[in-house]
Amino acid sequence: MNDSNRIKHEPAGFDRASRRFLPLAAAITLSAAALAGCSGGGAVDATATAQASTSTEPETTTAAALPNPMREVDDVLAFETLGVHMVAPAKGENVRFFIINDEVADMEFQLDGVSYTWRASNTAADFAGIFERFREGSDITVAYDAPDASSEAVIRTTESGGRLSQWKWGKTNYTLHTASEVDDSAITDITKQLMELSLHEN
Repeated sequence: MNDSNRIKHEPAGFDRASRRFLPLAAAITLSAAALAGCSGGGAVDATATAQASTSTEPETTTAAALPNPMREVDDVLAFETLGVHMVAPAKGENVRFFIINDEVADMEFQLDGVSYTWRASNTAADFAGIFERFREGSDITVAYDAPDASSEAVIRTTESGGRLSQWKWGKTNYTLHTASEVDDSAITDITKQLMELSLHEN
């Protein structure tokens, strides 16, 4: 077939000069398609990277945001807001005062080298903070009689040898605890002393 026959089958407006540019146009078209593909792939990769980055961020714990239920206060006067009356023992050392959950008064002190926790509340049911069993048959009853009031304290001994005293004046419940193995005389004396210091009109 000669050149004249091939020209008759080519579209109108198509000449030999245009034919020379076909390979270049095809190459440009393929390059543009390849660039578009790379660009789209890059967007997907960026999204995946962002998702991966988000998924690897450290999880925040709600525990860190929880407030401490034990708040230290200046002195026993802060306990009056709870309707609780307490007075620190005269010979107590390293005395500190706390309010727990806005309903329990807490006094920490040392006496004769022994650490004690003295608590009181008008509303809380069980606030001594003792999580062990008590020895059976070891209870001691301590009576305190005042001119216008009287009360009894019960002293119990934990299995580990600690002591817990409990008594009540009016509507206020009191507890005294030490994890130390103090003798009956020592725990009885400090219990009587604190019963007297906590006595007030209810």
